[in-house]
Amino acid sequence: MIKFFRNIRQKLLAENKTGRYFKYAIGEIILVLIGILLALYISDWNARRIEKQTEKTTLYELKKSMLLDLDLLSSGLNSVNKSIADIELLQSLITKKDYAYNKGLDTLFGTVWGMRILKPNSAFYQDLKASGLNLIKDDSIRSQIVHLFETNYGWLNWINELEMSINDVNRPYYLENFHNLIFTKNATPNNFEFIWTDSYYHNIIDYRLITLDNQVKNYGYSISAIRTLVKDIDSYINN
Repeated sequence: MIKFFRNIRQKLLAENKTGRYFKYAIGEIILVLIGILLALYISDWNARRIEKQTEKTTLYELKKSMLLDLDLLSSGLNSVNKSIADIELLQSLITKKDYAYNKGLDTLFGTVWGMRILKPNSAFYQDLKASGLNLIKDDSIRSQIVHLFETNYGWLNWINELEMSINDVNRPYYLENFHNLIFTKNATPNNFEFIWTDSYYHNIIDYRLITLDNQVKNYGYSISAIRTLVKDIDSYINN
């Protein structure tokens, strides 16, 4: 088209028709400008399309990672709830000073012993944060992602540290006063009468319940946050 206008201009110039020559020259300039603007529009549209697809792919991968964490947290929550029920039973029984020893108590003693460490995966989030969270255009989803991984998962990491600290306190007592030790599963007392009436051990039981109750709350907060975020991501991706 531009070549067509150029040929006409050359012909008009040769015929000394300068008025029409300038009109065709202006038309040629306008066509060039339209071509440039169209190319810029297509380039911008394509860039936005690629950016949107990258955002959707990122959210999809993040969702997969969170669903794995959801399974991990749900399993951990069920396990901790069972432990709480066992320790509450032990707490109830140990108030009966004349209670006779039986092997079933070893399971309850074992529940108090050991660490419950749960490590959700934040590697994908760390990569996303390094590459730029602004890739996620939806403000609400971006805010939820940051809160989940920085706050909720931060509390889960703190719980893990607390579990290790508790184990540092409980471990010497259990090694001295129990045998047949299996983390969270079994502990046979060396001297049942001593254990049963030892106020220090009673305090260990009470404190273990407090810490496990705290785990249940924080696992529940993270589970709720993940479910809400997954639902919002699905709605956003499918919109």
